[in-house]
Amino acid sequence: MRTCVALLVAAALPSALSADEVFLKGGAQLSGKITSRTAKSVEVDVGAGKIAVPASSVLRIEEGRSPLHEYEDRAGRLAAGDEDGWVALGDWAKSRGLSSQAREAYNRALAASPFDARANAGLGKVQVDGRWMSEEESYKAKGYVQFEGDWMTPAEQQALQRERAAEDARDRERHEADSRVREAEARAEEAEARAREAEAQQSSDGIPLWYAWGGGPVYWPSGPNVTPPIAPSRPVNRPRPR
Repeated sequence: MRTCVALLVAAALPSALSADEVFLKGGAQLSGKITSRTAKSVEVDVGAGKIAVPASSVLRIEEGRSPLHEYEDRAGRLAAGDEDGWVALGDWAKSRGLSSQAREAYNRALAASPFDARANAGLGKVQVDGRWMSEEESYKAKGYVQFEGDWMTPAEQQALQRERAAEDARDRERHEADSRVREAEARAEEAEARAREAEAQQSSDGIPLWYAWGGGPVYWPSGPNVTPPIAPSRPVNRPRPR
């Protein structure tokens, strides 16, 4: 009995809780309002836009009512000048994730009353000096500039650019210093390699290493000093006395 009651209650619920469901063969599913259905394709309005899929990819379709159906029904019952009605419909559409339809409703409200604060705020506008404008326009009106995705004053932008330039200069100096150090180390390693090569070459030739540098040992005689004999001098013939 309770089961039967539950089924009756479910059947009595508003049909707007359901939607057109398009099940695809790959396992994906589209939920929204079918706006076009031919032998070649099926087009579904999902609220944020329309998606068309080949009919050959469709596994099955379960038709129902979606929030988009409900929006269109409510919009069809509103008069063009019903400012409050369009604002309420915009709020409702936004709560259901129908962003495009929410913008449409807020703009319909502004068409009836351009200065309606609710509709302007719903569209993300802000008031500057009594005028409603977009956030970008409000920043520009205040003299702000956009730099790297952020809004800031021109002075802040210039300070940030100077800081970036100084940091870039420091990075270049560090890079150049590192390059000089690496070059000096490479030259030292090259000189050391040449010295080892020269040493190995001299060793293979059997020549002492110090000869390669333009000098050699000074030898001093280690034996006894021999002085050649002095030849006797020839006698001098002097006349004998008579």
